[in-house]
Amino acid sequence: MTTPLKALNQFWTNLAATTKEKETLLVTLRLGLYLFLLILLVLGMWMIAKRYQQETFLEYGPIENMQITILIITTCLFIGQAFYYRPFRPILLFLAGLTGFCCIRELDSFFEQLIPVIKWKFAFFLPLIRAGYMFTQRHTLRKPFFDFLNSSAFHLMVTAIIVFIPVAQCIGHRPLITDAIGSSDNLSYIRRMVEESAELMAYVLIFLSGIEMFFGVLKKKN
Repeated sequence: MTTPLKALNQFWTNLAATTKEKETLLVTLRLGLYLFLLILLVLGMWMIAKRYQQETFLEYGPIENMQITILIITTCLFIGQAFYYRPFRPILLFLAGLTGFCCIRELDSFFEQLIPVIKWKFAFFLPLIRAGYMFTQRHTLRKPFFDFLNSSAFHLMVTAIIVFIPVAQCIGHRPLITDAIGSSDNLSYIRRMVEESAELMAYVLIFLSGIEMFFGVLKKKN
């Protein structure tokens, strides 16, 4: 008698006969799950906006707090992975430096009050120091580096960069919005709504790329 588990296993075997095909399907399924999670994120923003209304995208508002939380979690994720996966440590620490930089940047108002002259710009040292560490490890980093570039984790990060720069920064650019809708009392809020919501999507994509880094790169190389 064929059990549901055996039937599912047989279906999976027929669908993907080789190991390479199975890996490709697993990546596709994970990407589909990430898409579903991003849709849930947008629906969550709808609910947040309904509750907090004009406070939603303000400084220290719920969306900015979500951004900072996601960035802290992602930074810890990359650092934790760097501790366990030594060959990829320079890459992972560099990624942690980037997310740490973004986190400090999101806290710009806080650091402007705390350090009036330097403000948040000291955060540039985080990725720069990590880039220097990568350079010192360049002789052993060639294979891990290209494994990362060929991974779905890197592709997710590129998607995050696309969302962060062309969408969040360029479409959320004040002159563009001013030219498109004219002067308005709500102009600043509209700009923040476009910029902050897109930035949140980008930060979540980076977090998901950290998850994909484990399944698509580190787990296979362990």
